[in-house]
Amino acid sequence: MTFIIATIVIILGVIIFSFTISNILLITFFAIPFTKKLEKISLLKNNHIVRSYLIKLFIQVIIFLATTSFFYIYFLDSAFISLMIGYAFGIVGIIVKIKQFGLSMNNFSDYFETNKDYFWEELVAKYNDDRNKLLEFIIAASKEKAILKIKND
Repeated sequence: MTFIIATIVIILGVIIFSFTISNILLITFFAIPFTKKLEKISLLKNNHIVRSYLIKLFIQVIIFLATTSFFYIYFLDSAFISLMIGYAFGIVGIIVKIKQFGLSMNNFSDYFETNKDYFWEELVAKYNDDRNKLLEFIIAASKEKAILKIKND
């Protein structure tokens, strides 16, 4: 019975760690910097996106800390150790997928779908069906903005 409980807690640890920490990394290293870039090149109507990501980031940290604290306080023995083993497996999974936390078509597609309401309507109407072209447009616009900044300095 102890083995079954330990296995369940290890799986729970992997799931909790993978979802919370991967979301924290994705928000920190992709969503917020990408939003800042879009704000600089004036492709967003307002800047409420960063605030919503900060709230999501806070919630993810709270979930992770609350779960860890709960297991530490109530199950300090083998269940907490099993949770830490699950976290260790979660770390390995994140290390393997570390390159997926940057700008990629999948991340951009999810970002656009989540934040479509914050983009200018004309941009959404023009590029809604072809996200590749929208991403190319954003990259080109940000490069052009950087070149203009260099010329003005």
